[in-house]
Amino acid sequence: MGSSLLHPLPPELRRDGERLFEVSMWCIGRDVSHADNLLLRHGFTRERIPAGQPGTSAYSGALPGGGALTLWGFGALCRVCGESIYVPRDGFSPAVVEEERVTWPVFLAAGLGGPREPLTPCEHSAARAAVVALAGWMAGYEEWVRGLMGAEWRHACFAARPKVSPVPAELLAVEWRRLAGRIEALERPVVVNESFAPLAGA
Repeated sequence: MGSSLLHPLPPELRRDGERLFEVSMWCIGRDVSHADNLLLRHGFTRERIPAGQPGTSAYSGALPGGGALTLWGFGALCRVCGESIYVPRDGFSPAVVEEERVTWPVFLAAGLGGPREPLTPCEHSAARAAVVALAGWMAGYEEWVRGLMGAEWRHACFAARPKVSPVPAELLAVEWRRLAGRIEALERPVVVNESFAPLAGA
């Protein structure tokens, strides 16, 4: 069985997505610790962790083109195409969340009820659509932060990372849009150029 049937995203896209996601989530962590909490300023709402409970706060807002997004330090939940798709920070492998198994609010990944791999063609398409929507949101958010704070803020966030980033700060939004385009291409049928097709009987 081909890997395209086992996973909505091929390994190289999951690898590239994980690298971008790690950088962006680090930056968002800096944004929410800013005195002005940039994610709240961007229009998101926050569900705080109750005192003494482990986990991370949940931030919720809208996805571009429709749908909803919830962000935690450990990943993102995208509600698109009638499905709830969880994209973990570790691995970037989209999984289906069965919401009837979830008790909200959630502050730990374990609270999502055991996300499972997409099984049907519709679930695979929904998983890809979720990652495309997440990538579009990440790109737009980066552009908004740059417009609000100037390039210096992101450069400071990057400088504070313990590891060297795989992309420059000024290209983070560009790389998210590029990743979205690569994933969207998976949904397009392959068209054979008839002018290069072999002649009958050749």
